Amino acid sequence: MSKQNAKILLMCTAATLAFGLYGLVAITFMVLLSRQIVGKDSQDKHGINRSESSRLGGLAITLLVVTYMAGLTILTPFIPTIVHSEIDLGVWLVVLVCTALGLTEDFSTDFLTPFLRLFVIFIAFGFFYWQWPEAIPKSIGVPLLDHAFGVPALAWCVSVLFCVGFINAFNMSDGANGLIPGIAVIWALIFYLENGLPIEAVLLFSIAIFLILNVISGWFFLGDAGSYGIGSLVALTGLRGVADGDFSAWFMASLLVYPCVDFIVSFLRRLRGGRSPFMPDNDHLHNWLHRYFSSRIRSRVMANSLTGLSISIGTSGLVFLIYVQGWWAITSHQWAYVFGLQCLAYAVLRQALNQSGYSR
Repeated sequence: MSKQNAKILLMCTAATLAFGLYGLVAITFMVLLSRQIVGKDSQDKHGINRSESSRLGGLAITLLVVTYMAGLTILTPFIPTIVHSEIDLGVWLVVLVCTALGLTEDFSTDFLTPFLRLFVIFIAFGFFYWQWPEAIPKSIGVPLLDHAFGVPALAWCVSVLFCVGFINAFNMSDGANGLIPGIAVIWALIFYLENGLPIEAVLLFSIAIFLILNVISGWFFLGDAGSYGIGSLVALTGLRGVADGDFSAWFMASLLVYPCVDFIVSFLRRLRGGRSPFMPDNDHLHNWLHRYFSSRIRSRVMANSLTGLSISIGTSGLVFLIYVQGWWAITSHQWAYVFGLQCLAYAVLRQALNQSGYSR
C-alpha cells in the first residue's frame, strides 16, 4: 500500500470511529477537495510546510457546516437556527465578510493588498461594535483596561483593535498542523458543552474532521478563509461572552493564549528590528519548535503535526482539563494564574530553543 493510501485509510478510520458514517462521508469530501489544483500553496510556507498543501481548509469547513445545517433542515423535522437575535445576525455577517476576504486571498494570493484587507476587516468590526455596543464588556478585571472600557469611545477602539489583532494572530499561527485547528476544536467543544446549540455541534464536527486530515496528512491547512473566519467568530463570541458574564476574560485569555502572546511578541520583535509588524517571518515559537522536532523525526508531516499538537494541547488542552475537572468556574478571575503560567512557559521554551540554536 502506498503512503498516500495508508494516510487515507488512517484518516477514514479515525473519522469513522469518532463520528460514524457522517465522519466517513465528511473526511472523504475533504480528501477530494484537498486534491484539487486550485488553492495550492507553495512549499516552505511559514518555514514549516514542506509540500504543496491546499489552502482551502476554510472553504471545506464552511461547505461542511452549510451542508450539515441544510441537511438537518431538509431531512429532519428539526429546524436549526444560527440567528436568535440581531446581534447574532451581526456576528455572522462579520464572519461572512472575513471568510470571503480570506477566500479571495486563498484563490489568488496577493490579489488584495495587506492594507486593503486590514481596512475592510477594521470597518466590519467597527460597524459591528458601533451598531451593538452591548457586545462590548464593561470590564475585564485589568485596572488600566477597565478604565478604557468605562469610556464608550475607548471601549469601541479597544474592542475593534483586539478583534483585528486576534484574527491576524490566528492567521500567523496557521501552518503548524493541529495548532489553530486544535485550539478551535477545544473552543468549540467548550462552547457546545456550555450552550448546547446545534451550530456549535456542527462547528465542532466540521473543525474536528479538518483536524484529523490536517494532522495525519498535512494536505490541508486553514488558509486565510479558515483563520479569518474562525478567528473572527472566536473573537466576537469571546468578547460577547465576557460582556454577558458567561465567562471571565482570563478564562478566554488562557484558552487562546498562544496565538495572542505569540502575535504580541512577534509584533514587538519586528518593530524593534525596524520591519513591518504585519509582514510574515519564520521566527515564531512554533517555527523554532518545528526545527527541534525536524532534527529528531524523519517524517516531515509528523514533525509538523507534533509541533502544532504539542502547543495546542499544552495550552488550550490544559485549560480544557481544568474545565472538565471543575477546579475553577469559567467566570472566575483565578484563570489569571493559568494565563501567567502559560506566558512563563512560553518565555522559558523560547529562551531554551534560542540557546539551543533552533532559532536559526
